[in-house]
Amino acid sequence: MSLLTYEDRPVDIAPGETVLEALLRAGIDAPSSCRTGNCQTCMHRVVAGTPPEDSQSGLTEAQKAIGLFLPCICKPKAPLTIVSRDDAGASIDAVVHSIERVSHDIVRLRVEAEKFEYRPGQFLELIAGADLKRHYSLASHPEDDPYLEMHIRLHENGRMSRRLTEALEPGHRLHVAGPSGTCFYEGVDAEQPLVLIGAGTGLAPLYGVLRDALKRGHRGPIRLYHGARDSRGLYLRDELEVLAAARDNLVYRPCALDLNAPLGGDVAALALDAETEFEHSAFFLCGGVNLVNRLKHELFMRGASLRSIRFDAFIPAG
Repeated sequence: MSLLTYEDRPVDIAPGETVLEALLRAGIDAPSSCRTGNCQTCMHRVVAGTPPEDSQSGLTEAQKAIGLFLPCICKPKAPLTIVSRDDAGASIDAVVHSIERVSHDIVRLRVEAEKFEYRPGQFLELIAGADLKRHYSLASHPEDDPYLEMHIRLHENGRMSRRLTEALEPGHRLHVAGPSGTCFYEGVDAEQPLVLIGAGTGLAPLYGVLRDALKRGHRGPIRLYHGARDSRGLYLRDELEVLAAARDNLVYRPCALDLNAPLGGDVAALALDAETEFEHSAFFLCGGVNLVNRLKHELFMRGASLRSIRFDAFIPAG
């Protein structure tokens, strides 16, 4: 048996050779740069087997949990099957469970898919046709929900938006692939402050992370900041207020960019002004790429470790 398999292809690896060297010798396109484990350009994912501990040096606990490793410093002693870092795997059948509006421009889509394993907060690829695929984050919890839940913003003239609002009904068939992403609770210290910051449908992965943290008995303080363009976009507000009222360690802070709204304000500014324990907190950032990048920079400058920041940055596709 070969010590190394790339996707479904056996790859010869010589004694003392790294996985990266073996991949390149076999003619497999494996991007790399430093080849010393520092830049992480060559990162791949193990789907069968266990990578050597030193091949995950410098990675976050979330990255380790989903099998990411550095081929340039990996010399396997036991069989490994690996794929590229972003390989979502084969798609599987999914059936629409329900679709409902939760605000004027956001729908909650729930689909049923057998044997789809994931962590709350990760994202999947929703496939509505050969040329209609989008990535959406998961708000559901695999231990509590018999479906996969996504919160999807509707874009005027968006192809997926039209499919969701004009064609899809319960019982219709789709496909899903994945999951992907490291925006999940696993690896967080149950005693440390947990800070969740997002805007728009960035609430979806944060809601999944929040549910998982509560289910696992997180004991430290939890603060959820959710922003929207106006108060109509603060969906699930009633549900989250009830949840926060029932939990001594949970604070929910909604706010809208419309300064005339009762809860007016910028979510990033609100969170940055309110937080003080930057060095000791676990941060989850979800929403538009500009918001996420702004928060990552500001948190780092105020003392947060980049290893303590997990994020899911959205790029609109329609």
